[in-house]
Amino acid sequence: MKQIIVLFCLLGFAAKFNAQTQNIVVPKTQQGVVTKLAATWCPFCGGQAWDTYKKMVSDLSPKSLVMVVHRSASSRLYSATAEKILSGYEPVFYQPYFFFNTKVVGEGDAATGTEMKKQVDNASALANPNAQTGLQVRYNASNRVLEVMAKTEFFKTSTGEFTTGIYLIEKSVIAPQANRTSAENHLNLLRTHFGTNEFGFEIGQGTMTSGFFKVTSTKLTLPSTMKPENTIVASIIWQKDGNVYSMVNSNWIDVAGSLTTVSVQEDQELKAGFTILPNIITDKGLLEFNLPKSGQQVLVQAYNLQGQLVSTLYQGNLSAGKHQFPINRAQLTSKGLYFVRLLVDGQFATRKVIAE
Repeated sequence: MKQIIVLFCLLGFAAKFNAQTQNIVVPKTQQGVVTKLAATWCPFCGGQAWDTYKKMVSDLSPKSLVMVVHRSASSRLYSATAEKILSGYEPVFYQPYFFFNTKVVGEGDAATGTEMKKQVDNASALANPNAQTGLQVRYNASNRVLEVMAKTEFFKTSTGEFTTGIYLIEKSVIAPQANRTSAENHLNLLRTHFGTNEFGFEIGQGTMTSGFFKVTSTKLTLPSTMKPENTIVASIIWQKDGNVYSMVNSNWIDVAGSLTTVSVQEDQELKAGFTILPNIITDKGLLEFNLPKSGQQVLVQAYNLQGQLVSTLYQGNLSAGKHQFPINRAQLTSKGLYFVRLLVDGQFATRKVIAE
């Protein structure tokens, strides 16, 4: 009898696990990683490189993971995770530097921006990647825990040693920056990693046949100073060769934009004055919202069903009162349902819109 009960329990667990696994969508996309190496004390990081990076976040985020990393222990935004994973990048001895995947692109001038866009476009044009990771994220407000399920699947037979790293990125952080002000908005800051290893969870060694996949479950408690709606969970598939790591692919999901996020409370006053007309867009629409008070950090962004950022419609500060912005069909990458999120100084509201 005990054996039968144990068998039913195992079957029940397996059925639940299989259902969860089937719900994870693994997109056949090739997405690189754009990284800016910076430090809050670095004056050059706050010069032209600052504006170059800001434009990259706006223009390249739909096609590539874009993040800034601080490996200097004396930087106000130092991350031990950043210091560790940068050991796998092409070596540089100062900052700022910009990388695509692990290779140096430039120091942040206009040529860096042009070359970065070229490399991002070339990578995203690959329609048949070797492997990719699908992500599901849940947030439990009662204990501030982010729970992540990551499914890494191979689309081509590949040989080597592979891991999947899961990372926490904070979208907006107010902190000093040399050559600018004492309260600058640092975008897409790498904070930490899930699990015990910065390069992630083991996927397999040897030959990974087409169709092979592995699901990883992990969790992380958010610091009390960090809002879940201000975070991104990102994945990077690494291929290890001795002590050298190379990037295979990346993916990311916005916690506030994710359908699987629970118990994240929208600001009802902000939502009451937030409209998109028409909410089925074939050509153009009008986005309108009312701010009860002025906002120093205002972001209006559109996300797809996977919680991925597809377009930044506005970023900056705004006075109190009504504001209107156009939303064009071309800003939504394909037909389907999107979530447009209004983020104002840590408070947010979301509206749905359909692209036809």
